[in-house]
Amino acid sequence: MMRRISKKQVHRYRTLTKVAIKYGFGYLVDRFNLHPVRSLKDRVAGAKSAYPELSDPERLRLMLEELGPTYIKFGQIMSTRYDILPKEYIAELEKLQDAVPPFGYEEVCEIIAEEFGAPVEMIFASFSRQPFASASLGQVHLATLHCESDRDCEGDGGSESGGDCCEQVGERVVVKVQRPGIREIIDADLKILRDLARFADQHIEEVKAFNPVKLISEFERIIHAELDYTLEAQNADEFRENFAGDPTIYIPEVYWDYTRWQVLTMEFIDGIKVSDIGAIVEAGLDRKVISRNFATSFLKQIFLHGTFHGDPHPGNVLAMRNSDNVVAFIDFGMIGHLDRVARDDLVDFFIAVSENDSGTVIDVFAHTGAISYDEIDLPQFRFEISNMINKYYGKSLRYVNTGVMMREMIDMVTEYHGNVPSNLILLSKALMIEEEVCSRLDSGYNLRDLAKPFIRNLALERMSPVRIVREWVRMIPGFGRLVRGFPHRIDQILLRAERGTLRLEFEHHGLDHIVSELDLMSNRIASSMIISALILSSALIIQSGMTPAVCGVPVLGILGFVIAGILGMWLIYSMLRSGRLR
Repeated sequence: MMRRISKKQVHRYRTLTKVAIKYGFGYLVDRFNLHPVRSLKDRVAGAKSAYPELSDPERLRLMLEELGPTYIKFGQIMSTRYDILPKEYIAELEKLQDAVPPFGYEEVCEIIAEEFGAPVEMIFASFSRQPFASASLGQVHLATLHCESDRDCEGDGGSESGGDCCEQVGERVVVKVQRPGIREIIDADLKILRDLARFADQHIEEVKAFNPVKLISEFERIIHAELDYTLEAQNADEFRENFAGDPTIYIPEVYWDYTRWQVLTMEFIDGIKVSDIGAIVEAGLDRKVISRNFATSFLKQIFLHGTFHGDPHPGNVLAMRNSDNVVAFIDFGMIGHLDRVARDDLVDFFIAVSENDSGTVIDVFAHTGAISYDEIDLPQFRFEISNMINKYYGKSLRYVNTGVMMREMIDMVTEYHGNVPSNLILLSKALMIEEEVCSRLDSGYNLRDLAKPFIRNLALERMSPVRIVREWVRMIPGFGRLVRGFPHRIDQILLRAERGTLRLEFEHHGLDHIVSELDLMSNRIASSMIISALILSSALIIQSGMTPAVCGVPVLGILGFVIAGILGMWLIYSMLRSGRLR
């Protein structure tokens, strides 16, 4: 397991092992062979587990929180992977909070000055010293921008009217500032996670099926994207453009002049969490309309835009005060994407479920790459899928949770060692959150009723002549490349045939057992021939009467018979042990 690592990494490894043992996961330290990095003091002290009264999932959550930002984020990502973790672990990891104390105002000022090349007071008209919210990767402050007249005053060296323009109030904004040194901490932790993933992939059989190296690579991509605030700003702009002209949804504006890699400035939204029903009613808003607007916006994200909010929990979805029940989305760090083919597959999936068509459901899974017909017990899988569809078929739509249904389908695919794309797992998780929130707002909420027009329109659009012609036009360039390259490829094949370098490779299936049997047979035949040769040569030596001898019998002949006897007994033992003495 251990390779040559720096002192900083040794310290981080020691922290990891110490915290793991503290929360009762010493067996993982054993499995990953991490004892060599433990300090002498910890080894002498021994393994002392805290909180024995808590369950394993609870202790795992506490351990991740103590290990810090990287592991908190990893736990939050894993809470969406119910294809990997049991339900009780998922439920506990969903409680993970970025319980990290805020960093100081002086450090905030240093980061802003580093990014903009100017002090905070020159960038913003006002800036709150205390954070509005704090998380593991950064924290949010309330601020106001300089109004345009302020800038004019600054540029003209002051106002002749006595500075009246500087009394105007600028735009209210929220400023997200990245935690200092967080990149170095995350990079160090990622190196450790990559090492652990490679070790698990090579040495821990029960983990190999989950492809830990790929899992950590995906997590690395996600967390690096969250560390670049310009990417989150681009996501927000994409959402704002997608919902432009929609009076039911509002996306805050990004102020690019005040946004950098470590600083993100967005429009302040005066809203209420969609889960705070009492505050919504008190503000005079209609909770049922808010539920419908939220759900409809999510359906548009999935079926029309192909870009959906991956974490629509109540803290990221607000009902705007003093509005016509407008719903606002904030925090665009986790975004999912569905291309045209994925959206078509979703349409086929929902239509097949509504028509109790298990065959089409299986075809959709195969088309997405989640299963392979050659690698599953197809009749049994069809039976299981049919039973699951019957569980929901004919049931009142009011009592069907689409996200839960998708989750159960994905669980079944996983049981058959399938590989569900991560964007579909994220989608099912987001749907579950959305449906739970909307059901609280409106007891009569029904997502599938709202989804019917979207599904019907997309199904009809696929059959339209315009769509079909457009698909054919899109294929023309690829077909043209194939036609142009065909003569060259034929020429290459013929040239290799003339030179004698043309090779044909065949892949056999089911022959490994036969090859191993033949190998075993050849080894036994060779052993038998060697034993026979020893016996024959030993007999000839004894007949020759050569010296040295014991009681008139040549020693070399006796030694040959002894070796032949040992080899013969070993051969008989191996045949008996394999059960193939025949």
